[in-house]
Amino acid sequence: MTSRKTRMRSYDQGSALFWLLISIAVLARSLHYGTGALRNPGMGFMAFGASAILAILSIGVFLSASFAKDSNTEEALFSGILWKRVLLVVIILFLYASLMPTVGYLISTLLLMVLLFVSIGKREVWQIALISFLTAAVTYYVFSIVLNCQFPSGILGF
Repeated sequence: MTSRKTRMRSYDQGSALFWLLISIAVLARSLHYGTGALRNPGMGFMAFGASAILAILSIGVFLSASFAKDSNTEEALFSGILWKRVLLVVIILFLYASLMPTVGYLISTLLLMVLLFVSIGKREVWQIALISFLTAAVTYYVFSIVLNCQFPSGILGF
C-alpha cells in the first residue's frame, strides 16, 4: 500500500509533466507566429516567454517532487490556506481586468498594486504608495515605451 506522501509525490510529478507538455505546445505554436526581437516583438513573443517560464517551473516542480524526502508527518491537503485572502485576490484581479479598458493601464495597475499590498497588510502606507507607483511606472515604461506594446489609455488619456 502506498503512503499519502508517495501519492502526493506522484500527483506533483504528473501535474508537472502535464504543464510541461502544455508549455511545449504553446512554445511551438508561438514560434510558428514568430517571436521577433526584444525591441520589436512579434505576435508570439509573450506566449513564448510565458511558456518558457512555465516549462522551467514545471521542470523545477518535477525535480523537487522526485527528490523530496518522505516525512512521517501527515497534513491535510489544504490546511493553512487563508481562503478569504485567496478569494479577495481573485476578486481584485477580476476587477483589474474589467476596469483596465475604461480606466486605463496606469491607473488600474496602480489601484491593483495598492489593493494587493493592502490585502497582505504588512507594509506602511507610504511603502504601499511608493511600491505601487513604481510598479505601475516601470511596467508601463518597459512594455509601452521599450517593447512598444499598446495598453488601453483610459478615460484620462494615459
